[in-house]
Amino acid sequence: MLFLLPYINSQRGFKMLPIKNYLKKHHVLLLSFLIPFTIMLCYFIGRKMYPFGNSSLLTVDLGQQYIDFFSYFRATLLHHPTSFFYSFSQAIGGDMLGEWAYYLMSPFNLIFLLFPGKSIVAGVMVVTLLKYALSGLTFGLLLKKTTRMNSFYIPLFATAYALMGWTIANQLNLLWLDAVILLPLVILGFEKLQNNSKSWAYTWWLALLLVVNYYMGYMVCLFMILYFLYTTSRVSITFKQFLKKAWTFTYKSLISVAISAVILFPTLFSLLSSKGQYTEESIKAKFEYNPLAMLSKFVIGSFNFDQMPSGFPNIFVGSLVLIGFILYFMNNRFSIRERVVAFLITSFLVLSMCFEPLDLLWHGMQFPVWYPYRFSFVFCFWIILLAAQQFEYFNPVKHWKIGIVSILFIGMFTYLFLSGTTYNYLSNETLFLSILFILLMLILIQFQDHSSPSFKWLLFMGVIAEMSCNAVYSLDNISYLSTSEYDVSTSALATESKSLKKIDNSFYRVAQTYSRTKNDAMSADFFSGSHFSSAFSKSIPTFYGKIGQPDGDNYVTYSNGTLLTDALLNMKYVFTPKQMKSSKALTTQLETLTPLTEKPDTSYYNTVSSDSLTETVKNPYALSIGYVANDTVISKKNKATNPLRYQSDWLTSLTGADNSTLFSPINFNTVNFDNVGSQANLTDSMLTKTKLSKPGIVTFTYTPTTNDAYYLTLGAGLSTDNVLFKLNGHELKQYKTYRNTVVVNIASNDKGKKITLTAKLKKRTLFLENFTLYRMDVGSFETQINHLRTNELNIKKYNQHSITGSVNVKKAHQAIFTTIPYSKGWHVKIDGKSVSTTKSMDTFLAFSVAPGKHTVKLVYWPPYMGIGLLISILAVLIVLIGPIINTIKRLIK
Repeated sequence: MLFLLPYINSQRGFKMLPIKNYLKKHHVLLLSFLIPFTIMLCYFIGRKMYPFGNSSLLTVDLGQQYIDFFSYFRATLLHHPTSFFYSFSQAIGGDMLGEWAYYLMSPFNLIFLLFPGKSIVAGVMVVTLLKYALSGLTFGLLLKKTTRMNSFYIPLFATAYALMGWTIANQLNLLWLDAVILLPLVILGFEKLQNNSKSWAYTWWLALLLVVNYYMGYMVCLFMILYFLYTTSRVSITFKQFLKKAWTFTYKSLISVAISAVILFPTLFSLLSSKGQYTEESIKAKFEYNPLAMLSKFVIGSFNFDQMPSGFPNIFVGSLVLIGFILYFMNNRFSIRERVVAFLITSFLVLSMCFEPLDLLWHGMQFPVWYPYRFSFVFCFWIILLAAQQFEYFNPVKHWKIGIVSILFIGMFTYLFLSGTTYNYLSNETLFLSILFILLMLILIQFQDHSSPSFKWLLFMGVIAEMSCNAVYSLDNISYLSTSEYDVSTSALATESKSLKKIDNSFYRVAQTYSRTKNDAMSADFFSGSHFSSAFSKSIPTFYGKIGQPDGDNYVTYSNGTLLTDALLNMKYVFTPKQMKSSKALTTQLETLTPLTEKPDTSYYNTVSSDSLTETVKNPYALSIGYVANDTVISKKNKATNPLRYQSDWLTSLTGADNSTLFSPINFNTVNFDNVGSQANLTDSMLTKTKLSKPGIVTFTYTPTTNDAYYLTLGAGLSTDNVLFKLNGHELKQYKTYRNTVVVNIASNDKGKKITLTAKLKKRTLFLENFTLYRMDVGSFETQINHLRTNELNIKKYNQHSITGSVNVKKAHQAIFTTIPYSKGWHVKIDGKSVSTTKSMDTFLAFSVAPGKHTVKLVYWPPYMGIGLLISILAVLIVLIGPIINTIKRLIK
């Protein structure tokens, strides 16, 4: 903190070093930037974050989702820009504009272009530090432009804002931090608008926020309505004047929306097929928890991992801000009308953080999946701003006011101490530390000579120390990935992807038997079948659940493919780790390659490349992304509930053959029950331990009589929470999270080899939901796949949003069935003429085709992007028309 010395001395008339007048003029903003930057940099160095050690900032979604999007961002800008609109790296394909709008529109992401490969982890640190620092800078700018506060105090509140509890808790959600940076600029623009109705600064800043992250922008828009009411309460105006200001505010806000329409319109369409389909239809007027619980979040270090999925609002702002916030309402310098409105707004915000209908309103009528009360950053901003206004003139406070503040704090800490272990993120250490800082601030506020250097040093160091302590105690409660954990699997996938591109440059998808995340394909630049995104289309998880793949509301994992789904979905290659070697180093690296599934049916595939860790095998049955089928497939709706029946019916709809026996249920040879009541019929039976104190184990054995593939179906109740499966002595590899019946391959090309499966009950009972062993008739499968191959779409040219190919249709009443997810954005031309498309099996794009040889072209353009672009252009012209006319007038004169 040595850079503070000339600053503090300058308050006494010390002439700063002649570094330049510019720095002297802007030293307040420089400090607002440097203090949070330095605090967090010191913490990251102390935690040995890369490049200062082997740890990283990657944790939870930042490590499992966002980092892959950042790699995809680099690849899009540097290699294939068409993936801005659409990507086949998003599961089996999907619109990307909605994902860009949510994850990737931040201008800070351009920094990642400088950090290739493993070094992108360092890029994450750089971006994180800059976002902390710029949050302080913009808030400092707001105070400097809108208050008469002594410049000495501005960095104090800027630091409190930059390092508030919300920012610390959401450090990993980098995509949201831009809102914290832009909110003060939006408010600053609005303040200019209040003074000059012709100002457009508010419009531009709000438009930028909506483009950068519409989700956070929506929350700021709601807050701006409250802030408008607050600003009108600060002055005495007539009702007519109020209406005029309200119109100006509404008009300028709508222009912001119009400017950002090029992003918002297609994003809205994307949302209607993804998050929009999960909107809550029933709202309960209830409190979600005891509102007094929010008091615990004003304590240092009031955050841990348990607070991420379901916790309380992260609203720590430091003791100086809390004291100033309370004193604001006792300060006669502000009119009673202003303070009443401020109190009502505060009450509304507090109520929003605990009352379900208001909570839903702030989150777009959907409960957040993890990270609750995401809008609470506006509450933090609000109370810091009011506190800053209270201390606009740092004068001693009357004793009776300090007494009231002290009584409130005594009541708060009495409640927290009496709560015992109710709040597991609190400790006696952090409680006493918080009390110590509050006492320090109360004493300093009562200090008679606020111009003395000792007061300034103590106040500065007190605020910096308290905000630093909160950051340390909060972030120390979270675990992080090491750089090696990130690098081993990411590098292995990237190596396989690059090697495969040299071997085969055609269009194909790749399955995986190991992964780092569900977004590996975006990180390593290949077409896969897995994806994790908050903007994910609902139809794909629904389809995956039907074919026996793990799925959720916002993710799918292609880990349980059968020979049939691999073929039909164009899974031409499989990335798989090698067997363990004797080398300790290799074994350690291989353990980092997280296994997804058992897949012995890759024995039907051929190895095409390998290295010390992994190998790539080729699927000889994989079909093109499109193939000719009977036109009845266009209206086909597969209603089968069993995943293997669904797959066989899918093949039937394509070939017309009877596939009722493609997957045949078979009985295990033997079933032994150890401390478990025996059952004659296994499927959907209830197993019960005989003695609770002893392990309950069931052993199933089967010796295949053919070299066919054998698949086991497991219902959702057979997760690792309820049972431990072992296959031939090792733990069954299976993706742990699934909500529908999944299909697991347990044998292939194993004729005469005994297969042993054990199930160890983890609870008293176990429901064998959809627990059935099936044999696949590989011969019949090969015959029908070869039939489909004779009428494939032969792809000649492709990129991420355009595919051109040829096809030879030999019969009438045929259609081209593609495994491209249906979207109104796909436009198809056959021999240059547009044809209509339809949704087949509630999932895929299909279209009719006449007999003969044809050239087929498919092009994707985001729905409503054209009209959005037009509206944006018109809105920008409306904003610029005034300055343009004035410029013309000046030129004429």
